[in-house]
Amino acid sequence: RILELTGAVDKRHRHAQLLDDMDLERERGITIKASMVRLSYHAKDGKDYILNLIDTPGHVDFTYEVSKSLAACEGAVLVVDAGQGIEAQTVANYYLAHENKLTIIPVINKIDLDLVDIPRVKDQITSVLGFKEEDIILASAKEGIGIQEILERIVEVVPPPEGEIAHPLKALVFDCRFDIFKGVVVFVRVVDGEITKLTQIKLMHSG
Repeated sequence: RILELTGAVDKRHRHAQLLDDMDLERERGITIKASMVRLSYHAKDGKDYILNLIDTPGHVDFTYEVSKSLAACEGAVLVVDAGQGIEAQTVANYYLAHENKLTIIPVINKIDLDLVDIPRVKDQITSVLGFKEEDIILASAKEGIGIQEILERIVEVVPPPEGEIAHPLKALVFDCRFDIFKGVVVFVRVVDGEITKLTQIKLMHSG
């Protein structure tokens, strides 16, 4: 829904689970591999923002995928299923984000489902995780409810990356993939310095 709202996806290419491109992910309805996407968002304040988002797994079995992604971020959108409420993995991922000193935005998703007890889920989020009730965004990805509110909250409360461009290059490699046309594509979060087309880079681990 975020990809649709920001115009990152052409209407002709829309389908369910855009970022879950593995067959198993689509079949089971879960995220296994983190996916990166770069978006341009025109906010209500009239400014254009560049958002670099990482869709991470929620399941506790994929904690490594979550932790390496969080190390590259300034903020996290913590999505709680309205039907399930807070689960053990919700609390585990909350503490991972908290340890990384991230700005955390709590969201209750699937509010369109029948028989959901939203006050109960809100109470869980406030009592277990310590958020204020007014901080919680109610959303339904299926119905497209609350999506713009999430984007507005991101640009409002999540700080932009910090760093000194004059300092020596320092960056965190947090993911990579193989593309049949481009070869190995490496995803990095630049901490200090800058990378240009002519920059010579040595990877310290492999030399």
